[in-house]
Amino acid sequence: MSSNAPADQGSPDPPPRPVLPGSARLRGLLRWTVEDDRQPRGRGYLIAAAFVAGAVGLRALLGLLTEGLAPTFVIFLGAAAAVAFLAGTGPALVATVVSVVVASLLFVGEPDRLDMTAANAILASAFFLEGVLIAVFGGRMRRLLRRLVEREAAVTELYERSVARERELTRANEALQLLADASGALNRSLDLERTMVALASLMVPRFADACFVDLIEDGSLRRVARACATEGLAAAVEAFERAEAADDIRRAIGNAVREGNAWFAPAVSDELLRRLAGGPALLDVAKPLRARSVIVVPVESRDGVFGAMTFLRVGESPPFDGRDLDVARQIGIRAATAFEHARLYSEVRRANRAKDEFLGFISHELRTPITVIHGGARVLRSRRAEISAEVADGILADVEREAERLARMLQNLLALSRAELDSEFPVEPVLLQRLVPQLARALDPGNACRLEVRVETHPPPVAADPGYLEHVLRNLVQNAAKYAPAGSKIEVVVAGDAIGGTVAVLDEGPGVPPDDLERIFERFYRSDRTASIAPGAGLGLTVCRRLIAGMGGSIHAELRPEGGLAVICRLPAYRAQEADDGC
Repeated sequence: MSSNAPADQGSPDPPPRPVLPGSARLRGLLRWTVEDDRQPRGRGYLIAAAFVAGAVGLRALLGLLTEGLAPTFVIFLGAAAAVAFLAGTGPALVATVVSVVVASLLFVGEPDRLDMTAANAILASAFFLEGVLIAVFGGRMRRLLRRLVEREAAVTELYERSVARERELTRANEALQLLADASGALNRSLDLERTMVALASLMVPRFADACFVDLIEDGSLRRVARACATEGLAAAVEAFERAEAADDIRRAIGNAVREGNAWFAPAVSDELLRRLAGGPALLDVAKPLRARSVIVVPVESRDGVFGAMTFLRVGESPPFDGRDLDVARQIGIRAATAFEHARLYSEVRRANRAKDEFLGFISHELRTPITVIHGGARVLRSRRAEISAEVADGILADVEREAERLARMLQNLLALSRAELDSEFPVEPVLLQRLVPQLARALDPGNACRLEVRVETHPPPVAADPGYLEHVLRNLVQNAAKYAPAGSKIEVVVAGDAIGGTVAVLDEGPGVPPDDLERIFERFYRSDRTASIAPGAGLGLTVCRRLIAGMGGSIHAELRPEGGLAVICRLPAYRAQEADDGC
């Protein structure tokens, strides 16, 4: 997490830095004064010459103004001291010697003559000795001061390193704490959307100024959570998302996320927006948002990408960096884990509901056939001599009918269980125009209905399993006969085109309401219009849909204009390569 997080999340101020006494300007002057001697070697002597010349000029000026108050050697002694402090011992000694000579020639005794009285000679000698002492001790003081400055620079560098290390540790601790808090928020509930809302709220303002969570549903992203630091930012985000020009950005980001890639824009510039939107249309709607930096990471686990998380910093907040991107990825991984847990929990609940429905169905649907079979068997065994042959035949017919109903129910349950276990079915090339008439001849629709087969067109070989296709055809024909009027006609029509073939089963029954055309394929569902006509479990069409889907086809129902229902199965044309892959 960036040490420059949004404004209200700054790191604690570092302790004051130890420095030499005095202002920053004085410290700078000292550093310049004791600058490393590894400068050009003539630099110190140029300083000496400059100060000696300055002393000559000052002495000449004072001599013009006040001859009696012009302390010649004091002026030159000051020049020697300045040179010792600024340039070191060697240049100071040279300045001392030159000062003695220049002062003696120009200002002591007769001008231009090195002719001094004994007193002046003693004064010049004393000046020379003092200059030598000042040069030596001044040079030493300069070296000591330089060491002090170097030590202060080393202490400053050490302090800056420790502050930088402390900031790195603080940033790492903040990132770890954020990840720990995110894990806690994700583990508090198995309600996915509520969990995502809590996660987005946790990210703002600790990590970003705004956070959005989108989940992939039916191939598109659906927003399930959003958090913004201010109401103004929330309004700007809504206005931006309503703009048509923002669709291009959403598509670009969505495509990257679906591929499992993060989308990172350290700096959101006008050029970036123009490039993403393909023109300047997005600049006006993006201006109120004041976006500064964006990270979009996939919510991804081993099972694939479930969605995306978007983190946004705006205004004066510092931009995201590479470490922030790493933290965002970790948050996305934890969100994917929570999604997996919520999905598994939902599947467990759905399985429990299905189990309860199945047990209720079994207890209800098996009761009638078992009661009829058991009751008929007891009557025939205990009162066989007392009942007529006609009554006995009727009881046996009831037992046979209910036994067949029970057998069909168990066959459908077994077929459905097998279809649920097998994600893909082995298929082979099948000619519908040959197989369907053969299967139809072996079927007895029942209810005195007539079964007719018609081949309208000859489709190419389709990818199918003959056994499953027989089960589907038997279910559809028996289902049609169950609801059709006694003695009516049931048609099986084979047709097709270059991409596949169709098998349609047409009846003359009452049909179903239009709203039930899709629901009749749901497990255990029976339309109110037909439920009272004949008994059933609501499994036959469910099994047909699952078996057809396993062979790569589709099934749907239509209402016939002349009355009745048409159930149409479509199977794809057989392709050897696809069949090999499926096997």
